[in-house]
Amino acid sequence: MSETPQKPPGGPGSLFLFDAYNFVFRAYHALPMLNAPDGTPVNAVHGFVRMVQAVRRDFVPESLAAVFDAGGDGGRRELLPQYKANRPPAPEDLAPQFPLVRKAVDALGIHRIEHPGYEADDVIAAYAVAAQAAGMRVIIVSSDKDLMQLCDAGDEGRPPIYLFDTMKDRLVGPPEVETKFGVGPQRLGDLLALTGDSSDNVPGVPGIGPKTAAALLDEYGDLEGVLSRAAEIKQKKRRERLLEHAEDARTSRKIVALHAEIELPVPLAELRDGAPDDAALQAFFEPLGFKLVLREMGAASAARRARTPGDDEELGAVELQPVSGFTPAGEHHRLMLAGDDEAWREYVAALPQAEALAVHLALEGSDTLEAEIVGIALAAQGLEGVLAQPVYLPIGHRQGDLVEGHQREREEVLDALRPVLTAETPPKVMVDGKRQSLALRRAGIDPQGIRIDPMLVSYVLDPARSSHALDALGRDVLGHAPKEADKVLGKGRKAVPLTELAYAPAAAWLCDQVDLVRALGQALGEQLQGAGDALRKLYEQLERPLARVLVKLEERGVVLDPEVLAQQGKELAQEIATIQARVDGEAGHAVNIDSPIQLQELLFEERGLPRGRKTKTGYSTDARVLEELSLLDPIVKDILAYRSLTKLKGTYLDVFPTLINARTGRLHTSFHQAVAATGRLSSSDPNLQNIPIRTAEGRRIREAFVAGPGKQLVALDYSQIELRVLAHMSGDPNLSSAFIDGVDVHRRTAAEVFGVSEDEVSDEQRRIAKAVNFGVIYGQTAFGLAQQLGIPRGKAGSYIRAYFEKIPGVDRYMSELIAMAKARGYAETILGRKRRIPELARKGAARQHGERMARNTPIQGSAADILKLAMIAVEDALAEVPWAQMLLTVHDELIFECDDERVDDLVKLARPLMEGAFALRVPLRVDAGHGHTWAQCKG
Repeated sequence: MSETPQKPPGGPGSLFLFDAYNFVFRAYHALPMLNAPDGTPVNAVHGFVRMVQAVRRDFVPESLAAVFDAGGDGGRRELLPQYKANRPPAPEDLAPQFPLVRKAVDALGIHRIEHPGYEADDVIAAYAVAAQAAGMRVIIVSSDKDLMQLCDAGDEGRPPIYLFDTMKDRLVGPPEVETKFGVGPQRLGDLLALTGDSSDNVPGVPGIGPKTAAALLDEYGDLEGVLSRAAEIKQKKRRERLLEHAEDARTSRKIVALHAEIELPVPLAELRDGAPDDAALQAFFEPLGFKLVLREMGAASAARRARTPGDDEELGAVELQPVSGFTPAGEHHRLMLAGDDEAWREYVAALPQAEALAVHLALEGSDTLEAEIVGIALAAQGLEGVLAQPVYLPIGHRQGDLVEGHQREREEVLDALRPVLTAETPPKVMVDGKRQSLALRRAGIDPQGIRIDPMLVSYVLDPARSSHALDALGRDVLGHAPKEADKVLGKGRKAVPLTELAYAPAAAWLCDQVDLVRALGQALGEQLQGAGDALRKLYEQLERPLARVLVKLEERGVVLDPEVLAQQGKELAQEIATIQARVDGEAGHAVNIDSPIQLQELLFEERGLPRGRKTKTGYSTDARVLEELSLLDPIVKDILAYRSLTKLKGTYLDVFPTLINARTGRLHTSFHQAVAATGRLSSSDPNLQNIPIRTAEGRRIREAFVAGPGKQLVALDYSQIELRVLAHMSGDPNLSSAFIDGVDVHRRTAAEVFGVSEDEVSDEQRRIAKAVNFGVIYGQTAFGLAQQLGIPRGKAGSYIRAYFEKIPGVDRYMSELIAMAKARGYAETILGRKRRIPELARKGAARQHGERMARNTPIQGSAADILKLAMIAVEDALAEVPWAQMLLTVHDELIFECDDERVDDLVKLARPLMEGAFALRVPLRVDAGHGHTWAQCKG
């Protein structure tokens, strides 16, 4: 017997037949209640639509139809008057959904088929047999056992017929039928005739169950064989019942038989799938409140239409496309040294006429703010002859006494290039334009007209890529990557700084890179134009202008008081020593807490605590394991505290003072736009985003960030922006009303969850509600909430369930986010940022991770987009203001430095811009604080 494939074989040559009411009943009982805005129950409709679209998306049927019962019975009641007589009426909140399902099928552009004289099973059988005869693979979307009689594995000249249970994601063929019933599809009707069906009043033979029926059929062949030889059966009761109810069994056989011979109501050729009518979709689904379904439908129908780049309709998530035809410059490049003045003047004069100018700096030093320009590589698009070749201009090489005679004077080159680099035209192409701009600005050139930054374009098009760096983009898009640095500069002790590299290899390397920059600018610029308005605007109106804002923030830096950190470091060292002594005392011997081996011996062997996950060196002692064990043994809490404090001291208190810039006397972090796939900014050297805020020791670090003389620090912080975005996107009235009414959202949530008035909410209940509110955004499990709150997992689970019961719009929205991401393959933010989530197509932990990303990305990413809009608006407003400047952004907060007497003016200027950065259905709110230190800003 042929093995059944794991997934339905869709695509060309396939027909999918939906057993409509079979799924509607199952969806009604399986899915939580859902009402349209007018109160009409729609959970079964919603589930049916989701299922149909999932089938369309995942298996791309060539043809499909939804088959409904029309009230006929195929003559079965004539044979058996009590047939289906005892079936209860449909539940009150399901009955109104039946006509809606029929309308949904029409709106989806699917043929709705019914036959007045027959049941849906008969119609499905007729189409299945006809389609198989026509050479089509048939997939019946149903779990109905009667339809399993149609299962056929097919052979070389006969396509298969399968059943597909979408709720169990299981394809049913002959092997599965035999496993379930003990007989194959051809004899399933005989088995059902013997066993009967109480739900349909099909009598069968009393006392004959599936196992007995299968055994009888194996022995006697078929139903007639069983009945004709019933007198030979040794078991008395079985023999008597078969003899007594033989005619019931024969009648039952006629009842369960499918009428595949009936005429097809709609010709098979007319069932080909087509695009649904957008207007019909809008008209039907909008009153039901299926807004996200509509967006999903729009994306699906748009994807089916053959669109050309530049259409106004939005495309789905984009992967960078490889481009053929790129030829590396190779030897066709120029090294411009002192002496050839005519060629130099000709080249500089021609640059303003270029269609585009790629710029790539040779920088020495990892410190972004202090990196030295060693050389400048240029590649002009649209010039002819040698003028089109990549050029390298060395200005910072140090090669002994020969240097002065070989490279042009630094200022001569910078002065010659300043007019073209500071003009809006020609448009510039720079990879990581922020870093290049910082170096040029320090050299006295403020570059303008940076139209394409391939790193940022790549990030906008496909933020899920592992790298947006020049070498990765060159390899993946153009099929060519420049030489790795160690191949040019050497490794280890043999490595030389870029300043000591000879001109010729430097020119070959840098010209290869700048030629890649030029080609990437053209290729990715075209791909951006073809990616739809939303992504194009995201780049042009958000990410590109934000890069200039970040340049200024990095240049400004912030004052850091090293003495404050030194004092905190001493206090922390004493506390760490106290914890170490306490652990040693409790253990009865000295313990190296930093040693995983010694911790394993202490916890699992000496203390007898339960072992967790196995590792190469024994058993895990990571944070998650220790958090669980901390509930069992107080020594583990000390170990966790030790780890927390040593990390705080080693990562922040000891390191921050070493990062103070000697030239400016300030701390200058580096911001990264193209790292976090959600769209959030990150930072390094130092990483300000990770400064701990949940512990008193972590919060104290902010005391070291201070204002300059005569200045104040001002912090403007979005209040609960992610929850406000969630309220906006989910439309939940309970969550939204809290923000609209301006009340404490955590207190109101606590009142809903615990069933008390807001005045009666305790501090502990509010703390729990706050944890649940934010945990929902990140898909936090009962286990995670239990760990955070230090409560039993069952209790945590009950809080989460109560939350979703009281705030059902959020639960529904989270489910829709996952379903929509599965349908599209990506998650999307308010501004149209799209993040591919391939993990959703995988299994197990990877899929669960994908579902968390599908929930989190639209909310966290939208909050990040709003913050970026605010940063651009506020920086523009402060451009002409001499008394205030923006210094930092950390999470949802902007930090400024302003004159002592202008704090109120700054707040009045910046707060409205932040609160009005994007119009949500609930108000955005910005909290303000100020003081000499960052800590004082936070109260």
